[in-house]
Amino acid sequence: MQLDNPVINFLNKMTDLILLNLLFLVCCIPVVTIGPALTAMYYVNLRSIRYGDGYVVRTFFRAFRESFKQSFAAGLMTMAVGILFGFDFWFWQNVDFGAFSTMMIVVSGCFAFLCFIVAIWLFPLIAKTKNSMKTQLKNAAAMAVGHFFPYTIVCVVILIGTGYMAYTSLAADVILLLIGFSLVSYILSFFFYKVFAKYMEEEPVGEDDPLYGDPKEAWKE
Repeated sequence: MQLDNPVINFLNKMTDLILLNLLFLVCCIPVVTIGPALTAMYYVNLRSIRYGDGYVVRTFFRAFRESFKQSFAAGLMTMAVGILFGFDFWFWQNVDFGAFSTMMIVVSGCFAFLCFIVAIWLFPLIAKTKNSMKTQLKNAAAMAVGHFFPYTIVCVVILIGTGYMAYTSLAADVILLLIGFSLVSYILSFFFYKVFAKYMEEEPVGEDDPLYGDPKEAWKE
């Protein structure tokens, strides 16, 4: 039951986000499960935007379980690509080929940025739809580029800004550990939801349990 008191609603939302943040951090402890944890967090937030707040723990672990295989593979792939680009940057910065090294750093930076924005959209898409990995990657790339202004660029600014604050401020680190990951995910989910609504037909859900309809939505024909 949704209360009309905005203060109570705000406090309930903050409590849910703190709990969601804790679940995300705990499920990230093995490191290799970051992908499933991130997908489950987006799943909870995307459904919260449409249906309102509900059973955070049950919803999180349902999404974690049902999307585990694909999101686990996506997480490992994303980490592998990140490590590859990290080595690439290190190599060209430490090998003196003059202008060629500079050019390769710029080229690598462009490809790294492209992979970054695709990854931004990939995990929310896995949370939202059932498709093959190839299709998920294709759709993530299409949305990242097709909605670059304003959605992708805003998401990039938010994520980079959050990372910068975490790097430079101890207080920001504390906030991030308390509620930051889930809060940023919740904010980004508004942008993702707005774009997804253009491509997907959302399944109706029962009034008695609004968070437990079909967890995956259908693409519009």
